[in-house]
Amino acid sequence: MIGQALNRTWQQLLHPKFRSVFFTGVFIAFATLAALLYLLHIYWPQDLSFGVSWLGWLDEAGFLAVATVGSYVLFPAISTTVMGFFTDGIALAVEEEYYPHRLGTRKVSGLEVVLGSLKLMFLVILINLIALVPYILLLFTVGGTFLLFVAVNGFLLGREYFEMVAIRHMEMRDVRRLRKRFSGKIFMGGAMISVLFAIPFVNILAPIIGTAMMTHIYHHLTSSRA
Repeated sequence: MIGQALNRTWQQLLHPKFRSVFFTGVFIAFATLAALLYLLHIYWPQDLSFGVSWLGWLDEAGFLAVATVGSYVLFPAISTTVMGFFTDGIALAVEEEYYPHRLGTRKVSGLEVVLGSLKLMFLVILINLIALVPYILLLFTVGGTFLLFVAVNGFLLGREYFEMVAIRHMEMRDVRRLRKRFSGKIFMGGAMISVLFAIPFVNILAPIIGTAMMTHIYHHLTSSRA
């Protein structure tokens, strides 16, 4: 199921609607991330060497370490939040191509989009900040940080991407019921999205690929349920 969803998504990646969303969403996401990193730079402590001259490298090294880890932690939340406003265009393009008789017709209000996007950004940032120390400690293991990143964000992104797609078809209470019923498969989809976010340059496309892939997963689950 996930393999087929990913394959179909790659085939449709050059769709005109995908391109327009890509340029708009990526620009806003990177501008937001750059602003946050700039603020971090302004308020970063200027003396981590504690008066010891040969420890002066800690200032720059500390900032670079936090900025690098922080970028990986924040980018999925920021880009997914921005992409929440463009979900309908991506999902509609997928449905017109593969599910023309099952188009999402439920109108999602702007308030639902804003609240859902802000909730996701808060959860992703909070959970990843809690996991920040384990992230850093696992840097000394083989793939530990990567696996933890995929596990933590797989749950969050799978849940939220599925809700963003499914809410175009049903009320939120029904979305949550369906999500709980197929939690394992939705987590696997979310884990795949997390893997995309962990790969440099590919992570720029991750929100679009994730939305399209989750649209396929939603239609697979709803067509197969009894």
